[in-house]
Amino acid sequence: MASEEFDIVLFGASGFTGKHCVIQLAEVCKENPGLKWAVAGRNEEKLRNVVDWAERKTGVNLKQVGYVSADVSDVASLDAMCRRGKLLLNLVGPYRFYGVPVVEACIRNKCHHIDISGEIQFLEKLQLDYHETAKKAGVYIVEACGFDSIPSDLGVLFVKKQFPGILNSVEGYQASHHGPEGTTLNFGTLNSAVHVVANRNEIKEIRERFHYAPLPECKPKLKPRGPLFYSDICGGWCIPLNSTDASVVNRSQRYLYETKKERPVQYRQSYTRRSFLSLMSFIFVMINIGILSIFRCGRKLLSKYPKMFTFGVFSHEGPTEAQMATTSFTFTFRGRGFSSKSVEKSGKEDMAIITQVCGPEMAYVTTPIGMIQAGLTILKETSYLPDRGGVYTPAAAFHRTSLIDRCHKHGIKFSVIRAAHKI
Repeated sequence: MASEEFDIVLFGASGFTGKHCVIQLAEVCKENPGLKWAVAGRNEEKLRNVVDWAERKTGVNLKQVGYVSADVSDVASLDAMCRRGKLLLNLVGPYRFYGVPVVEACIRNKCHHIDISGEIQFLEKLQLDYHETAKKAGVYIVEACGFDSIPSDLGVLFVKKQFPGILNSVEGYQASHHGPEGTTLNFGTLNSAVHVVANRNEIKEIRERFHYAPLPECKPKLKPRGPLFYSDICGGWCIPLNSTDASVVNRSQRYLYETKKERPVQYRQSYTRRSFLSLMSFIFVMINIGILSIFRCGRKLLSKYPKMFTFGVFSHEGPTEAQMATTSFTFTFRGRGFSSKSVEKSGKEDMAIITQVCGPEMAYVTTPIGMIQAGLTILKETSYLPDRGGVYTPAAAFHRTSLIDRCHKHGIKFSVIRAAHKI
């Protein structure tokens, strides 16, 4: 790379998610004592305060951490930042407004780039516009390496690896759990989601520009679910979730088919809660956010009063330490398929498996774990990455690496709940 001054530069370290990434990097230093890293942002005083805070919380000496001044509106500062590192962890969002200049600076200066975006338009357009450029530069741009979409994308990859036959379909059931104090999310997360909804019509146009060749038809097709249903798989009430995760998983499956000739897996995701009333409350909040996101005045209200208009789900302050400590998630996956080629020809699935990915609080604990372990995988296992660069989803980039094991070791647990069995 252009410079070996730092292995990792964490851009946006003084933000809410950023400071928890600093905590995670400090912990990683215990097992990677030679890791050279820096924090970057507009305000060095804020950066130093975050590093001091992380040092107190972890007990890790962080005197060796570097400081880099950079601003997304200053191209020269972005170039200078990217020249100093091998890999940039980019936390500055919403990415639709601030992501592209950073990616371009990484490509110009041959610095790998990881984001934690859940912004479907940004992610798909980035692959469309920058894959070939990044590939020619030998730069890896790996998208959606936070809660969106490490558990789902690697979760499907894990199902595929554990299934002894021919996997045809996977249903994912996402659930969140919290203690008596409840939980909340920081406004930055809401701000990104609001603009995804407000600009939802862009998705069709972006996808049309890919000119995708049709994938082989997989049968039997997943049976459609109603708008509200109960599932024995997760033991709760569910609603279909047409999220960024589904887009990321489908792009990964396309990549594995086009490059490895692996049979693509159908994927569907649902959100679940054990209580019917709790799910109704969730639906009400999401509908309210969706409606307000459509209108400029509604977006202003969400921006100014997120706690009021999301009924406490989002706030400018974010979750407390106590809330984060008692919050967790589970992803339960049911995979179905065929025990042999001859059964596949019959079109009747005869085998199933149930797996699970679980972990700590989603947005500010799981996300830093996924992002940082993805970054270390790029640095340490480059020879197992695809081609020599480009824009990739997590499963596309890391399907030959140890990222699942790395995540498992650090708290994002992958397990088989029920081994493959006849149905």
